[in-house]
Amino acid sequence: MPSALDFSVTEIRDILISMLVLGFVFSYPEVLSDPPFIFMSLLGVGIAFMGHELSHRFVARRLGFYSAYKMWPQGLLMALLLAVATGGGFVFAAPGAVIFSSYWVFRNPTLRDIGLIGIAGTAFNISLMFASLYLYFATGLSIFQFIGSINAWLAIFNLIPFGPLDGTKVMRWNWKIWLAALAAGAAGFIVLAVF
Repeated sequence: MPSALDFSVTEIRDILISMLVLGFVFSYPEVLSDPPFIFMSLLGVGIAFMGHELSHRFVARRLGFYSAYKMWPQGLLMALLLAVATGGGFVFAAPGAVIFSSYWVFRNPTLRDIGLIGIAGTAFNISLMFASLYLYFATGLSIFQFIGSINAWLAIFNLIPFGPLDGTKVMRWNWKIWLAALAAGAAGFIVLAVF
């Protein structure tokens, strides 16, 4: 069984394309008047997005399942179109997902397995959001506020209990954990919005 650090060329390509599109989407329209802003966006989005998806991937592999990131071209296109159409007012962050299956193990994933894999990405975003909040208040550097905001948005968005989003998987497994994660994400989001 390959380790959690084994990546295919296709998976690396999908991650890089998704990261570039999200970097642009989160920096629009500021990037039009301040092109170097794209680098701050790529840093913030790269850490938030990669950490989120790789957390899913890592937990799935630790549980013994095959897992890999696969981009969703339609989701990337929708993200670009909505960012431009709304002037950056609405961010649709569904560039792809970590797929997992029982290819390596002789059992189907349980509700617990699916819930643990689902909450892993959001837990990463919430942890980074609070770390960024602390660093922002300690240093006053706007990069930490930006990284915190991206992580808050990704955590809350992914916790929506709709369709294939993580919120559906986590809520089916344990609604108390889902509610606690949602409350933590919302609390950080409100603090970042106020300050």
